Amino acid sequence: MELKEEDIRLILGLKLKRARQAEGLSLAELGQRTGLSVSYLNEIEKGRKYPKAEKLAALAKALGTTFDKLVSLKLDKHLAPVGELLQGGILKEIPLDLFGIDRGKLVELIANAPAKVSAFISTLTRIAASYDLSQEHFYFAALRSYQELHGNHFVELEEAARHFREHHGFKERDLPTSERLRVILVDEFGYAVEETALQDYPELIHIRSVFIPERRKLLINARLAENQKAFLHAKELGYAYLGLSGQRALMTPWPRATSFDHVLNNSKASYFGGALLLPPAALLEGLRLFFAASTFVGERLLNLLGTYNSSPEMFAVRITNLVPHHLGVHGLFFQRFDHHRMRDSVEPMKELFLDRHQDPQEIEMLNDAVGAWLKKVLFSRIDDLRTRKEYKGPLCEAHRFTGPGGQVYFVIAIGRMMGRDPDRSLAVCIGMEVNGANEKVIGFLHDQAVGTSPLLPRPVVAERNERAQRINAAMERLVKDRMARES
Repeated sequence: MELKEEDIRLILGLKLKRARQAEGLSLAELGQRTGLSVSYLNEIEKGRKYPKAEKLAALAKALGTTFDKLVSLKLDKHLAPVGELLQGGILKEIPLDLFGIDRGKLVELIANAPAKVSAFISTLTRIAASYDLSQEHFYFAALRSYQELHGNHFVELEEAARHFREHHGFKERDLPTSERLRVILVDEFGYAVEETALQDYPELIHIRSVFIPERRKLLINARLAENQKAFLHAKELGYAYLGLSGQRALMTPWPRATSFDHVLNNSKASYFGGALLLPPAALLEGLRLFFAASTFVGERLLNLLGTYNSSPEMFAVRITNLVPHHLGVHGLFFQRFDHHRMRDSVEPMKELFLDRHQDPQEIEMLNDAVGAWLKKVLFSRIDDLRTRKEYKGPLCEAHRFTGPGGQVYFVIAIGRMMGRDPDRSLAVCIGMEVNGANEKVIGFLHDQAVGTSPLLPRPVVAERNERAQRINAAMERLVKDRMARES
């Protein structure tokens, strides 16, 4: 990958600082030797300035090196990790300012890291390459971290959606229809919106929408449900109203994310769409009543869902936006699972754990346990109703899971058939920790009618632990036998 001008400035600054320190010179002393001001030298070392040739020559002479060595992009072993990061392009793709990180300071930190830290960074780069951990995976991991850092609640997007609703005369309990949103897209933002069956393109049969930027045209799959069309229109309004004209997805779902801006802009537009269709006040009022009950009744949550022009997934994601921030529920998480009846498989598709201290291994155990429970209970019910031709809409179930350390998780799942594929179903889950703080808000966390299951170690982990226990037991027997012989 060709280095950009800002990368070249950073490399020169790092090399200059390293050479100056090797000579034991302060910035003031180097300034005296070269006639350059301390502030200017500081700007060079921070990667903000790139001197003209005569000043570079003076710097090289003062530092006992050559002009060519100073300006060369070839890095020694000490700075090699910096080169790997810059060449990999990750620092250019991720907007570090979103995480409060100054790019130049990060590079400087890496450059000044002890040898072991540099080796560690280099090792991570090689592991990523060996296991084909693509930039795309990194983008989605970075997005999850960004969402978790903010508790998946973004005030500026909430305010933008509120202003949009007010400007267009939507009252708090008004439900924007897909047609009303389509008209706004066409009349205010100059879109052309067309519904199509996509029958001439078999590869796109499961695509929900296609955006053609050259024509500002949005193609919507005509077979979608009303709430799916409404969300696609609301999301597109997010792109237009928020001015997200840079990197963006051209189809839903997208086949591949090509940059972090692509992923982030999609997230912002989706958040705006959810806030537009599910404004906070009325939804929070309904959720407070639902949570206050001493017994869990899934129909109550389904009835609340039914008052909105929303899919279960958008509804569940919106809960993660609002409940921690407004109701103070801690340890909240979101999961989505897909079930394929013919393959008899359940696959985790999405996850978002808002508690950043959650043990990664326990998250994997939760995914395994929730997936197995869904297969046995919720997906089984959906398949039975489908077979008897009695399926009428989403189902809701709840279950508790106990971790190895005693932490209990309460999981609520909403499952439905996929309308475009009769052999597939999906379930979205909202889970939360059972703790003192949450017990003040949620009355049904200890409902005895809700079942409880333990989280089990993943098979490969369990096998490894059992093998280690057998080895340790054998070693203890060996030591005991030796001590007995020699006594």
